[in-house]
Amino acid sequence: MIFQVFGFLAVLLSCVYADCPVATSNKCDNDLFKCCGLQLHDNLQLSNCFGILAYEPECHRQEIENLYANGTTGLMTVCDSFNKYYECLGDAREDCTSIGYHVQAGLRLSDAVNVVSMYKQFGFACGAGFEGFSNNDACMGHIFTSKADRIKACRNQFQNNIIVDNANHCAHLEEYTGCFTAVFEQSGCNTESTWWGCEYARQSGRVILHDCNLQCSSRT
Repeated sequence: MIFQVFGFLAVLLSCVYADCPVATSNKCDNDLFKCCGLQLHDNLQLSNCFGILAYEPECHRQEIENLYANGTTGLMTVCDSFNKYYECLGDAREDCTSIGYHVQAGLRLSDAVNVVSMYKQFGFACGAGFEGFSNNDACMGHIFTSKADRIKACRNQFQNNIIVDNANHCAHLEEYTGCFTAVFEQSGCNTESTWWGCEYARQSGRVILHDCNLQCSSRT
């Protein structure tokens, strides 16, 4: 389960969501969605994004990745905040974090995919990728500080490629993960860090590209 490393926090959260509606089914409710989204924003202490993640995805992504500059401390802030967010959504979590719900809420399909790809990326960072990041936190923090423009360029190129040439989407996913791999590999970290960068990109790309059998190289 995503964020399982922080699962022990769940017992402490019962009083945090007193002002938010309680999910009464597995269907997402707009009031619950917005309330929990605002709490996520507050817990992350974002200074430049004023709405919820669903409506300002790129702003949130940039601010959240800026927290990585603080190494493991920054990542733990991200993970703890998302853990609380999912606890707030309760039984409606799966629906509230789906592409379908975001389209229903008024987002364009491309924007809905972008939002859900962020859930997947941060899920990896706080789950299977948590140890890899924390083992190399100083170097990882430096990458997200000094290589932010290159990382953004990788994403933009991938998104453009998918739009204009979707027929070759698996090739574009491979290019995308390769772009991330190069950023991390050329930053002088180790092979575990390079694996992390590749997997971080792969998780976001596979939100809709389920037919692409792409694997990142070993972390060791």
